[in-house]
Amino acid sequence: MTGKWNESTSYQPCDTEGEPHQGTELKEVWHVAVTPENDKFQYTYFAHKINSFDTAPKNLLASDSHLRPDRFAVERGDLSKAGAEKSRSLSLTHA
Repeated sequence: MTGKWNESTSYQPCDTEGEPHQGTELKEVWHVAVTPENDKFQYTYFAHKINSFDTAPKNLLASDSHLRPDRFAVERGDLSKAGAEKSRSLSLTHA
């Protein structure tokens, strides 16, 4: 097996010493999905979908992370507000 977590993964049959068998070549088994153009975080469409508040269940527990103000701010691309909200929530948690 060879590859990079953010590009692709391939494999090739090898002997017990780890040397590729003659006549075999690398076969790609996974390739990173396409990301939306100019995406700030380089998230895939799937990552955007599962992180979106719009796809969250309707009856969320009050403790569900989808409801956190810092998550809302990140989803809207306001990293400054997200950082401030995260710091605020941590200071309340550890007070």
